[in-house]
Amino acid sequence: MPVIIRDINWEETDTNLVLHIPMKGAKATKLDVLSSDQYLKVSFSPYFYEVFLHDLIDDDKSRIIIQDGFVEATLTKQYPRKWNQLSHSQSDDKEAMKIVREDALRQIAEKQKQRHEANASLLNTNKREAVREQMKLEEDERNRIDTIKKNERDKISDEMKQFEDNQKIQRQVAIQNHIKSNEVQSQKKVDEIEKKKIIFEENSSKENSRINVQPKINAPLRETGRIAVNFTSRVFPTPLRESQTEMEDEWLRKQLDSRQYNTDLQLDLSENEKDIDYLKTKANQFFQQGNFQSAIGVYSHAIRIFPKVAILYSNRGACHFQVRNMMKCVEDCSRALELLDPPVLDNLPQRIKAHVRRGTAFCELELYAEGLLDYEAALKLSPDDEKIRQDAQRIRNFLEKNQDFS
Repeated sequence: MPVIIRDINWEETDTNLVLHIPMKGAKATKLDVLSSDQYLKVSFSPYFYEVFLHDLIDDDKSRIIIQDGFVEATLTKQYPRKWNQLSHSQSDDKEAMKIVREDALRQIAEKQKQRHEANASLLNTNKREAVREQMKLEEDERNRIDTIKKNERDKISDEMKQFEDNQKIQRQVAIQNHIKSNEVQSQKKVDEIEKKKIIFEENSSKENSRINVQPKINAPLRETGRIAVNFTSRVFPTPLRESQTEMEDEWLRKQLDSRQYNTDLQLDLSENEKDIDYLKTKANQFFQQGNFQSAIGVYSHAIRIFPKVAILYSNRGACHFQVRNMMKCVEDCSRALELLDPPVLDNLPQRIKAHVRRGTAFCELELYAEGLLDYEAALKLSPDDEKIRQDAQRIRNFLEKNQDFS
């Protein structure tokens, strides 16, 4: 059974009511408070207190605190004036008070509903704000990425334009040099023919005069014999009459120097990471597996350590070609050709391969004139290669066809 509290202490001002309700051991977590503009109920098992107020209060501005075994309720009046009594004049009328209690419950339910709706609306507003903020952040990020992409595209476009301009200049210079070289060679051939003609005529004249003057002599036959000839051992199978000994020795020295580990890097590397043969084998394995990016990484590491080995640039250029990075392929092939100097028989296959690969990359970049120059250079090095000849002719036909259309 509840203990109904009837006697309490209260005091008032024009604006407030202060009720001191005795509830021994009351705790805020277990205190049940129900209030409206004309009704107040406070319960803490087993204590129960309710009052039907004399006039209206502002429930939203009222407050309740617990201290020293009392529940202190501070109620704010809606209309500032003295009441001089706490309870409603009809508080003994049970039917009337029942109506007041039900109105209080309805008001409380309505306020809770309004609070719930307000909280839901605030939650939805916060969610919308959060979504808008996230959308704004994503838009800013997209704009930032677009700006980076645009800058990269502009940079690549500028590099391509500069590269094309340089290639045009180099092509014009190469064509002019080619024309001059052909003119010089043609003139040399004409001079040689004229010289041979003069020598032939002089020899013929001398022979005729000798035949006319000298009597016929039957010379005895020479005795047969065997002569032993010792040849000097050579690294290159070049005939002595076409000797390139100095160039070949220089090439061997350069090859030996290029395989020396670059000690200036100051890197903590294992023996395999400093072994050029191991690095080439590893990169070739990646290439054969179709893992071209890993092969590029291994070749790039090897080039840092051995920056003067031409085959590393040539092979990395092949990897760049496979991933459609034609500009890098052209750069690596050009660097390989620079290192394949002096031109000797030992590096001839590498030079042919570098010219063909760079020429193909130029054609992929639609720089067909530059590609044709490389193919002609490869054909000059290997005149019997029918495939290079056919490819060069196809490029030449394409250029002539486009020139006719233009």
